[in-house]
Amino acid sequence: MADHVHARPDKLVIAGAGASIENPFHPVRLLLSAEETAGDVTVYEFELPPRSPGSPPHTHTLEDEYFYVISGALSVMSGDQVLSLYPGDFVALNRGNTHMFWNASDETTRLIMTTTGGSFEGFMNSAAPRIAEAKPDSAEAAGAVIGQLAAEHGITISMEKMPPEAAPFYGPPPAD
Repeated sequence: MADHVHARPDKLVIAGAGASIENPFHPVRLLLSAEETAGDVTVYEFELPPRSPGSPPHTHTLEDEYFYVISGALSVMSGDQVLSLYPGDFVALNRGNTHMFWNASDETTRLIMTTTGGSFEGFMNSAAPRIAEAKPDSAEAAGAVIGQLAAEHGITISMEKMPPEAAPFYGPPPAD
């Protein structure tokens, strides 16, 4: 049986290291790629600035997402529930269920996000270049670009499912 195992090298990522992923939403570091796990898992570290969006309401068809909060506070919508997560908390957001996340707190939130299936990596790698290419002139136009990209990766964005407490983080910035 051991003859059929494809060995992959072990990997150590030192704190603060990992490949920076160009992301129009918040800082992201790739800790472990799908290629490094034979397409099974991708692991990211997300850093959400205070009072900022994470993702809009969406449903995956190709992957599951798992969040582990390292520091700060994270708000998560899972179906009809809004959950508050704190350091040490973990949530499994499975394909087929609508979910979203954001940072409603006044401090930076750091979390580890793991996805199964390896398909989400293509979406993450394409988001910033697609936005740069489209040069959207409004938040709505940027949302449409991301919505189209998401659909190409088996993700459906459902803005109508936005909970009221998350809406202020996803609208246009306040006028000065």
